[in-house]
Amino acid sequence: MFGGFGLVEKILIAGVGLAIVAGLYVGWSQYQQSKGAADERVKQEKANAEFRVRANKGAVDYDTCDRADGLYDFRKATCKLP
Repeated sequence: MFGGFGLVEKILIAGVGLAIVAGLYVGWSQYQQSKGAADERVKQEKANAEFRVRANKGAVDYDTCDRADGLYDFRKATCKLP
């Protein structure tokens, strides 16, 4: 495969290949970490919204109800959680 290359060139090619693989691994792990943090943030925001709905006995705005996955009653201006 590398028949025309000398020892130095083979080591250099192997080093570049290793650097590319290491870069891909670091990039993938950073992506997974940020994705996990975003998922956790969404869970926390939903829990906070559910708490606000319960603490205010359902009298919250539409957006808070929506974040808590509740059903907003526009006539009564209240939120019902599932």
